[in-house]
Amino acid sequence: MARSAKNPQGPAKLAMRPVLLAAGLGIFWFVEFQDGSGAEGSPMWGYLIVDGAKVLADFVGAWVLVSALQLAIALMRFGLLHLRALWVQNS
Repeated sequence: MARSAKNPQGPAKLAMRPVLLAAGLGIFWFVEFQDGSGAEGSPMWGYLIVDGAKVLADFVGAWVLVSALQLAIALMRFGLLHLRALWVQNS
């Protein structure tokens, strides 16, 4: 298969993986490390709003973590490519 004849849906599928990873990490963080404490005597919708905000905050935090990791990997690859280019140039 020619390089130019790639499936156009490929990059969109790859772009969704960090979001899914962040969602999984956010839910994991919420389940493992969030306490269940709340205001005593609050209505049920109050608990749902607080828990929804906690899940959203965990998701955003995990998304920042995944993005920072992607940035670090991209910068390392960039640096290695430049080191390799310098090495080839000086050889």
